[in-house]
Amino acid sequence: MCNLKSVRVRFLFSIVSNALRAIIGFATGLLIARALNPAGYGDLMFLLGSFVAIRTLLDMGSSSAFFTFLSQRARGIKFYWIYISWLAVQFLVTLIFLWFIIPSGLFQKVWLGHNREIVLLAFAASFMQQQVWQTVGQIGEAMRKTVKVQLLNLGVALFYFIIIVILASNEQLSIQKILYVLVCQYMVATLYSYYLLRESLSDSVVDASVAGVFRDYWKYCKPLLVLSFVSFTYDFTDKWMLQKFGGATQQGYFQVASQFAAVSLLATTSILNVFWKEIASAWESQDRTRVAMLYRKVSRGLVMMGAMISGLLLPWSEQIVRIFLGAEYLNAWPVLAVMLLYPIHQSMGQIGGTMFLASGQTRKYMFVSIGVMLLSIPFTYFVLSSSTHDGLSGLEFGALGMACKMVILGIISVNVQAWIIAGFCGWKFDWLFQVVGVPLMIGLGFAAKIFVGLFWTMGNASMSKLLLLVITSSLIYVCFAMAALWRLPWLVGTDQIAVNKCISSGFQRWPFVTKLMR
Repeated sequence: MCNLKSVRVRFLFSIVSNALRAIIGFATGLLIARALNPAGYGDLMFLLGSFVAIRTLLDMGSSSAFFTFLSQRARGIKFYWIYISWLAVQFLVTLIFLWFIIPSGLFQKVWLGHNREIVLLAFAASFMQQQVWQTVGQIGEAMRKTVKVQLLNLGVALFYFIIIVILASNEQLSIQKILYVLVCQYMVATLYSYYLLRESLSDSVVDASVAGVFRDYWKYCKPLLVLSFVSFTYDFTDKWMLQKFGGATQQGYFQVASQFAAVSLLATTSILNVFWKEIASAWESQDRTRVAMLYRKVSRGLVMMGAMISGLLLPWSEQIVRIFLGAEYLNAWPVLAVMLLYPIHQSMGQIGGTMFLASGQTRKYMFVSIGVMLLSIPFTYFVLSSSTHDGLSGLEFGALGMACKMVILGIISVNVQAWIIAGFCGWKFDWLFQVVGVPLMIGLGFAAKIFVGLFWTMGNASMSKLLLLVITSSLIYVCFAMAALWRLPWLVGTDQIAVNKCISSGFQRWPFVTKLMR
């Protein structure tokens, strides 16, 4: 009988479930983008995105601490109630601040003309989606209830898609109705999840005292307090400056390009919580060999999978926009082309960030993250603004400038992160697979497109012909890519001899680790 708690089963089920959810979510996003037009879609993403940034400020690293502590060992009911109470405090403080305290003049400057009612609704929707529902997923993953968690996520995505289809077909889709749907669906899903997961909550586990729990949180989160403030400033100013200098249409171009690019992150988002759980558990038990094996295989495999997906899509950026979004979004195709490069290294960054947090290395994580974000903020201002205060001209690149910034800083930051991880874990800095693998996958994508172009013209092809050409090129590309990876298995970390050599050389300073890699 299949063991639903094994790492392999949970990885595979997460990937399959997230693939289905990504397809549904992608279709839902396209419906919303087409129905609202670029400006309306940009406004919706700005409202939701502003509260994703505020969430970072309020959270102060507590969600990472909560999941890491849960992943290390079983916890009692008291532990859960402490964190739920903290979420309630975050919600009430923000609600009171938005509703009563912030002056109207400042409110209008921050949210650029949106009324208070729609902003409060966006806050409620974002809080339910990003904080409450994320907590449900963390609890389920910590219990190794991956199958139940993924089925819940799939059900929520399907419900959302059905409601959006109904509203769009009746021409009743609006920003306000979308936000109401998000609030209601996550409230119902959260209540239902309690009944699915409650049998795994143990009354027999003895928690530390409340003071002891707070000490653990303080020790973990203290280095993350400054990071929370800087992260908020970084996230919010990025979206605010694009909305301010580029306008809602440029915001719409960037956000829809980001949605397409997120397809390349499918595998990463599918297994990130599973990876976090296993790294936290292995680190706590000092099984450094398992830590090394998981990190190397997962990081290499996910980066190359992201490169494969980006290599498949990038050469067809213009055709993808024309087929799926229509003429209104045609100017967004260069933004999409650049943004398709971003998820390749974002996969590596998310895995690296998880390594820091799951192993409790929050101080190192803070310094790396703050350094990158402080560099990013002036860079964003320069590429977006029309002119700087000292008289120097800004680039006014809009969504394209934002995409270029994300890619360049992303490559730099994740490699700095990987270098530091190699230092405190005791293995060699792993970089060669990026230099070889990523250009190889992108090049094979263009080669497949050129090969198809030798037999069919693409000039003024109809939508149906364009779609056929994209599908044909994709099949050829998959053959090229799989052949390349078969000949170069070390790119995805499946060359067992190389893995063992890396681990043994890296861990010779830890003689207590004697297990053979499973």
